Amino acid sequence: MSWPRILEVEVFCAELPYKEAFTIALGTSVKSWNIVVRVVTEDGAEGWGEGSPSLIVLGETRGMATACARSLAERLVEAEELSLEHLYEMCASAASPSAAAAVEEAVLDAWARGAGLSMAKLLGGPYRRSIETDVTIGIMKPEEQAARAVKYVEEGFRILKLKLGTDPEEDVERVRAVRDAVGEGIRIRVDANQGWSVEEAIRVIDRIACYEVEYVEQPVRWDDLEGLARVRRESPIPIAVDETVKRAEDVFRVAGREAADIVNIKVMKSGGLLGALRVAHASEAAGLSNMIGCMGEGRLGITGAVCLAASARNIVYYDLDSDILLAEDYATGGSRVEGGQRYLPEGPGLGVDVDRAKLRRLAVIKSA
Repeated sequence: MSWPRILEVEVFCAELPYKEAFTIALGTSVKSWNIVVRVVTEDGAEGWGEGSPSLIVLGETRGMATACARSLAERLVEAEELSLEHLYEMCASAASPSAAAAVEEAVLDAWARGAGLSMAKLLGGPYRRSIETDVTIGIMKPEEQAARAVKYVEEGFRILKLKLGTDPEEDVERVRAVRDAVGEGIRIRVDANQGWSVEEAIRVIDRIACYEVEYVEQPVRWDDLEGLARVRRESPIPIAVDETVKRAEDVFRVAGREAADIVNIKVMKSGGLLGALRVAHASEAAGLSNMIGCMGEGRLGITGAVCLAASARNIVYYDLDSDILLAEDYATGGSRVEGGQRYLPEGPGLGVDVDRAKLRRLAVIKSA
């Protein structure tokens, strides 16, 4: 079917500060800068979308992502006919995947709102009504990570994701300190963000296995499939890949080398929700499980990812917490979070309200 035409598009680039500096093996961030898109259809329905560009992972700069979003906006307004496949095709060819994700989400939100559908329904769900997300703890001293872990457990989170990858010996101590602090019954995942060599990964994983680690994410370089395969063969813990898989076709390269057990889907890497859904289907076909993660999205982008997670059966691990780490946001509503439980938004579309005044205050590049 064809959906209503897009008549108006606005593009913003805004900065959202973190509550505190957030450190991973690839660097430290104090804020997230996001592409925000508003569209209006010929039926008068309004939709919003958000993308979180990444220079390190996706090679995206602020200017590049903004320019890409504006180029897509022009193509949308010029399009005489649009379907889900047309929209996917347009976004899949974009130079900036995260900008494409923002544009696509805004269009899907508008279409869903205009049709009175939830976003999960538009994506083929819902398969589940809520998900349980982990909460991420950036790289700190072991005792600091342990104290932060206790704080989050007291707030109701039952799954912790520890960032590692700067020093193998200290990484082992980080996991030990957190497990000792939170005791049994709390799930622990670790993410090295490509920070270890193959030999370091094998040694660290062998030593942390006794602390009941659920999986180890991206232990070595994203493009070292041979190294990933060796780590997986020797690991007593399941191996997840993140940066290694961006699109559906990458899944089969990983599966062919038996280099991972789990594929981390990110809407930003896949150019949108429709591309991310294809990664989930490819993973299921290849016999791999999925987790879903995030970059630096606020409530707007995270809500879209929650809707996807609730709609795809093969997505069974959830790392959708970036909005929790922000000090300020221009969006409210959407997917509420209680402890570690995230719930589908109510009403049509994403169910997110965007404060236009706050968006303009936080914007560094406003709509042309």
